Amino acid sequence: MRTPVYGLTGGIASGKSTVLSQFAALGIDTLDTDQLARDVIAQGTPGSQELETAIGSEYFPDGHLDRVLLRSRIYESHELKQTVESIIHPLVRHAVNQWLNKDSASPYRILCSPLLIETKQHESLDGVIVVDVSEGYQLLRGTARDTQSRDTIQHIIDAQLPRDTRLSHATFVIDNSGDLESLTLQIQTLHEKLSHDR
Repeated sequence: MRTPVYGLTGGIASGKSTVLSQFAALGIDTLDTDQLARDVIAQGTPGSQELETAIGSEYFPDGHLDRVLLRSRIYESHELKQTVESIIHPLVRHAVNQWLNKDSASPYRILCSPLLIETKQHESLDGVIVVDVSEGYQLLRGTARDTQSRDTIQHIIDAQLPRDTRLSHATFVIDNSGDLESLTLQIQTLHEKLSHDR
């Protein structure tokens, strides 16, 4: 029997990574496309070399990609965004497909992707889990976590799928506006449901 795969998504600073790590701690087979996107352009990889050739060595001051610089500029330049995505997305897609096609002993699996709905990845999965917080929380957490300006975080929020649209695709919603205990309880409850639904 094929192992069900659920997509996990949410806006910037909604807490996707925290939620994903809790599912992983429960023994669930997970994959994070954000981490994959970093891995495929890590220093010394063919992806890194291709990206540096495409966007210029100013983004690689010490051989490593300056992610803060790239992130701040990518929301100002549609052309830069397209160039970066044209290199990273196919590499990530290939890695995701490899993961989806391998066997798993997990009762279900979770694919975490901030662009899950935009890239229509969710259409081939068994359901969508949305980690939801208000825009105010995103701004608060985003500026605290990434030490980026409120304007930069707001640009990212504005460029992402609207909250209502994201929620309209949700099979399950995890509300991350409370404390860690509340979050853990919701994850445990959902884990039990998904494990038994198989």
